[in-house]
Amino acid sequence: MKLKKFFAGVLAAAMMLTVGATSAFAAGTQPTTKITPNEGKAMVTLTKQLTVKNGVAPSGMEFEFKIEPGTANAAEHVVAGEVASGFQNPTVTMTPESGTYTATTTPYKAEFSFDLIKLLGGNATKLGKYAYTITEVEPNLPGITKDNEILNMVVSVVNADKDDPDGSNYAYYVALRKGNATEKAEGKFNNDYETNSLTLAKKVKGNFGDLSETFTFYVTFNKGDATKTYTDILFDKHGDGITITEKNGSAAATALTYGKDYAVTLKHGQDVQFTNIPNGVTYTIAEDTTKADWQYTVSLESNPSVALSNATTEGTVSETATVTFINNHQGTPDMGVVLDNAPYIAMLAIVAIGGVALMLNKRRRDEE
Repeated sequence: MKLKKFFAGVLAAAMMLTVGATSAFAAGTQPTTKITPNEGKAMVTLTKQLTVKNGVAPSGMEFEFKIEPGTANAAEHVVAGEVASGFQNPTVTMTPESGTYTATTTPYKAEFSFDLIKLLGGNATKLGKYAYTITEVEPNLPGITKDNEILNMVVSVVNADKDDPDGSNYAYYVALRKGNATEKAEGKFNNDYETNSLTLAKKVKGNFGDLSETFTFYVTFNKGDATKTYTDILFDKHGDGITITEKNGSAAATALTYGKDYAVTLKHGQDVQFTNIPNGVTYTIAEDTTKADWQYTVSLESNPSVALSNATTEGTVSETATVTFINNHQGTPDMGVVLDNAPYIAMLAIVAIGGVALMLNKRRRDEE
């Protein structure tokens, strides 16, 4: 009797686990799992993954996906699906729990769903297999690498009760394959967020170069694509006493906004690394040479991708790079006697020749 109760309990537990698993699988659109409509909806849930390789990705990023008819496959009795009128393509907004997307090897995740019944329209009650493609729309976000692989989806419309169909209740199976793969896949779209850095460095040379002097630079960054949404530029200061303020202002900057001018002060051996800069951003860096008694020549350390004109350089960010301004102050020390004047040199030569002649003449007379 006790043994019968034990087996009955095990059977009941197994049935509960089966029911629970079916519900969970339906939410995740696992292959071979039946999706039964609930309150008139048959929801498919996909996943967006974002890996931040460096920089700080913007919070509240929105990604859009487009669902279109797929390719028919007569051998598998699959027809091209139709997108019902009024169906809205799914979107997902990614907002991290911490408020900031920082660099990590673990992808950030967000789920998004769409209703199969709204997608299928009139075919939602027609038994058969329907092919669709799901693609990611080009993100309106600089620094984001789009997932270019197509997610192929086959939706099977079946009788909800295969043993006793009533012609009015239906269920759905979803099979997903990424790209040209034949194996079934999870419904994931993967993106990377990757940016560059630009370092502004200062060196002082010359026998009169003052290593303790402070030099001022005016820095401006501009968007590469005005239609896209950019996050502020961040920076790391390497050296004591470095300041970064808005030009003609005194408030210290915590980040740089595109289109604004900033004043940066540096001494010899110091630098500022500007980070979180997507490809295509343009920059202008100009050294202030209007200080009283300016005696430096300005050049750039060897860098074939950067040109200098009137102590100003401009460029486009396409990789991590360093721009080093070199200030050189060469001068002539006061040695007390000026020997580089031709007349004085000639006079000294005449005196030397005369002295030698007198010495030789004296020696000749002594020998006589």
